[in-house]
Formats: sequence, C-alpha cells, structure tokens
Amino acid sequence: MTKIVNLSIMADGNADGRRALILQAAYGTFVNYGFKRTTMDDIAQAVGLSRPALYIHFRNKQDIFRGLMLAMMEDTRLKVSVCLRQDLPLGDALALALHEGIILPHQQILETAHGAELFDTSHELAADLFLAWMKAVEAEIALALNRAAETREITIPSGLSANVIASLLIDAIQGMKSRRQSIEEVAEAIPQLLALILGPILSR
Repeated sequence: MTKIVNLSIMADGNADGRRALILQAAYGTFVNYGFKRTTMDDIAQAVGLSRPALYIHFRNKQDIFRGLMLAMMEDTRLKVSVCLRQDLPLGDALALALHEGIILPHQQILETAHGAELFDTSHELAADLFLAWMKAVEAEIALALNRAAETREITIPSGLSANVIASLLIDAIQGMKSRRQSIEEVAEAIPQLLALILGPILSR
C-alpha cells in the first residue's frame, strides 16, 4: 500500500495548489512504479491532467522529482522546528526532531515497493537537495541549542558554538547511517548519541 506523504508546503514560494496536487500524485506514482518506469503520462493520469497541461508546470519527470524533494524538505523543516519549540527537555525535543527530520522520512521511503531505487535516484538527481535537507535540520538544531543556552539549560563551552555542535550531531548520524545495518539501528542509537553530546553541556 502506498504511504501518503502530505505535501502541504511548497518550497519555491510560488507554487499553487495545482503544483501541490501534481507532486502528491507524482509521489504515489513513483513509489508504486519506481522512478524509471514512471512516465509523464502516468503522472498526468494520476493527477487528472492532460500531458500538455502537466508540462506547463514541470519540464520532465526529473524536474518533478526535484520539486518533490524540495517540498518534502520544506515540510520536514517546519515539522522539525515545531518539535524543537515544544515545552520539553532539550534532549527529548532533539530526539523528536531527529526522528521527524531524518529517521521518519527515510523509513517512509524505504518501506515502499521501490524505496531502494528512489534512494538511488535521489543521490543521482538531487544530491544537492539532500545536502540542503541535512543543512536545514542542522540549522534548526543550532537555533534550538542557542535558545537553550539563552535560558541556561545548557552552557556552550568556549571554542564551541551551537552551529558546531549541531553540525557534529548531524555528521555523527550520517556516519551511523553508513555503518549500521538499518535505519532502525540508527534510531536506537540516537538517545545514546544525544546523551554523549549533551551530557557535558547540560547545566547542573
């Protein structure tokens, strides 16, 4: 069964409801048929448009795939921001944000029929957007760390900064993704990683 991802936010700032519907339909088509087998006709049929009408909004299926990545990235960034602004201890808020920003999107794609192919496609067509996705999560974490420092929940040592700590945290998770057998194993290790990073800077 296709897992529905709600693309409520478009990243380019000018997308209308029609573009959102196209991207939502394209997501369903990609996960059901894979990127290689999907045609513009398939996407047009899924969204209820003629093929010429579809080309008004997107040049080709590669353009649609990148648009989908941008939309998912912006939607996820907003969810991460919400997680980090909840009235929770910093470690709990960070755990929620990392689940929402990294673990859950990975699981949602991987659990589809053509998840492995879609990951390969994302590296081929949108490697720059994936890096931007991680940078967006990193930036939200840095903001949360700065807020925590302002409220004295943490004390950032001299020579470090919220940006550096956030970058190291994301780098560590990306490293675990390449070494662990599954994304579930990465998820299980995140609480220990957060304890390691936050333990020395939490105010006593």
